[in-house]
Amino acid sequence: MAEDQDSDKTELPSQRRRDDARAQGQFAYSHELINGLLLFGGTIGLSWIGMTLAQGLSNDFHTQFGRLAKDLTIDGVHSQLTSIFGEGFQLTGWFLAGLFAIGLAANLAQAGFHINSESLGPKWERLNPAENWHRIISWEGATRGGISLAKIIVLAVVSWWVLSDRGSQVGALSEGLLGRSVASAWGLSIELLIDISAVLLIMGAGDYGLQWYRNEQKLRMTREEVKQERKDDDGDPHVIARRRQRAREIASQRRMIQDVPKATVVITNPTHLAIALRYERGVDAAPVVIAKGHDQFAFQIASKARRHGIPVLERKPVAQALYKTVKVGQEIPQTLFVAVSEVLAYVYRLRGSNV
Repeated sequence: MAEDQDSDKTELPSQRRRDDARAQGQFAYSHELINGLLLFGGTIGLSWIGMTLAQGLSNDFHTQFGRLAKDLTIDGVHSQLTSIFGEGFQLTGWFLAGLFAIGLAANLAQAGFHINSESLGPKWERLNPAENWHRIISWEGATRGGISLAKIIVLAVVSWWVLSDRGSQVGALSEGLLGRSVASAWGLSIELLIDISAVLLIMGAGDYGLQWYRNEQKLRMTREEVKQERKDDDGDPHVIARRRQRAREIASQRRMIQDVPKATVVITNPTHLAIALRYERGVDAAPVVIAKGHDQFAFQIASKARRHGIPVLERKPVAQALYKTVKVGQEIPQTLFVAVSEVLAYVYRLRGSNV
């Protein structure tokens, strides 16, 4: 059943899917890469400051204790030891701070700055052997075990390859002066650590690539999930349609309100309906409806007309017929010619004109 569900996930994960997964702590992360970076950075740091630290401490011991030969006291010894080891601790502190910076940068590069409160809480089911037995004996567990074994083998081979060509150098460590032997052993150790850390870096990069691929496969989506996500992002189609319809109505009302001053007369119901008619003799073949509305918009039409000195007449049957049968921008039908012409005649008489 799980294989069938995975086979249906043919679509690449969306950015929303990635963000949700990251918020839940699901992202590509490689501990091997972190370990490789820390070991490589630590080795480089030691190679830069190690010999300097050793030589500095050695010189300080010889210098300070040479001065103390004539006047050796407990307080003097304590003071000089504090100065010597204080310098060493300071260099060690900078070294540890550098390692912390490398680890922090590597973690932020992979995971970003994210705090998952859910993962911070205790999960007692992880302590139950019955619940976690399938994790111990599973294909994934076997894979991790195989990778760990392969890593040990590779590191052993690299160590053998580095040391096999330097058998004489290793054998000479027990001979000669102590300082020279220490320096030779230090250089050999640094070289071995650099080679091992480089191999760990390569393996860590491969492990991160594998983790990224697995995470991408887990995040893949079915076509139904993609459609549902788009629907969620866009909203309910019915709600969107209503919003667009309302936006068109508002835009239409604005245009009609702007055209009201061009009207010849406004016919009302008296308060529920308002229809603005325009008729110019010699221009219009018949009266044209330039605005109409009901309730609050009808009140706005009538108010706009009164402010511009346009007659507002109450004719309930005519207003109802015009509102139901004539669209904005259309001429009135012949069936309403007589009723509307009576209204226009009344308007013209008010203006002192002849029909």
